Amino acid sequence: MHNHPSVSIDTPDSRLVTVDSIYLRLMNDRVQDICINTEHLATALDAIKTKDHVSQGILVAVKSALYANSELASIVSGMFCDYALPYQVEVSSDE
Repeated sequence: MHNHPSVSIDTPDSRLVTVDSIYLRLMNDRVQDICINTEHLATALDAIKTKDHVSQGILVAVKSALYANSELASIVSGMFCDYALPYQVEVSSDE
């Protein structure tokens, strides 16, 4: 297991955990769901039209926060795909 780039030879056993690849894929799917849902919510806010500057500012702030959370979820999903999921495939193919 020490061949994985995120685990050094010096990693103590207490920090290593075994996680089922199905569970990792499920976690990644939920993160992708968060990404999609936050983008949909931000897009839905575009349907709200107001001439009040304060309300417009609030809408912009909420949309910005939703898009930022979507981007973060996308990054986390990418981390799953780059590190956890390929390694699980590698392990299962060696068994």
